[in-house]
Amino acid sequence: MTVSMLLAAALILFVSSTLQSIIGFAFNLLAVPLLLWNDFSLAQAVALTSIPILVQVSVATWKLRSDVPWREVFPAATIRYLSLPVGVSLLYWVNSFEPTRVKQIVGLLLLIILGMQSFAKIRPRERLAWGWDLLAFGLSGVMLGMIAMGGPPVVLWLMAHDWSAVKTRAFMAALFLLAAPVQVGLLWWKLGEEVASAFAWGLGMIPLVVAGSLLGIRLGNRLDRIRLRRAIMVFLFLTALVSLLSPYLSR
Repeated sequence: MTVSMLLAAALILFVSSTLQSIIGFAFNLLAVPLLLWNDFSLAQAVALTSIPILVQVSVATWKLRSDVPWREVFPAATIRYLSLPVGVSLLYWVNSFEPTRVKQIVGLLLLIILGMQSFAKIRPRERLAWGWDLLAFGLSGVMLGMIAMGGPPVVLWLMAHDWSAVKTRAFMAALFLLAAPVQVGLLWWKLGEEVASAFAWGLGMIPLVVAGSLLGIRLGNRLDRIRLRRAIMVFLFLTALVSLLSPYLSR
């Protein structure tokens, strides 16, 4: 990794953590594509973001520990454990592609994720059929392992439940916490030396992520979150579109 790559990564993680605190999502949706555009491999981008996220969800779970619905979290985590290795195996496979092709794949998946979040209309209910649990958390595990974006299927599953905001946040924090160490272990086992330095730099950038989170909390009380959310969605859409069309734009 060059100095310019590390400086770009530091800025990307800082901005991503700030936006995460303001609107409640966008860390990996923003960080992973931008890291790819700064010459990181997909494996390095996923590894670089995994350690800061582990710290974030650890703190969030501790703060919300009294509200975590563990009876729902453990079955969901088990399904993700089973599908997470599939995602990491796909990451290992896709990581061997040429960089432009990887950008296209991530851009396409990002467009699908944005579509799921923007257009899904779900009426909340008390409980879903178990098949939906398998689909949501199975897909979440695959996406987490492959591109570190396992949140959208979980968000859609939560939208279908009539839960309080605190219970929803606590569920997500605990679910992501249980998966994070397994994800890190699988990445290390499958990709070894390629991700070792990315893990180390991710650990070193934790203070920047914390600073960005604190800044986001302060800004979140002052900014219009709805307008900012729309602006970020447009930016993510453009990022995904440019990634998808990258072979044609570089000609």
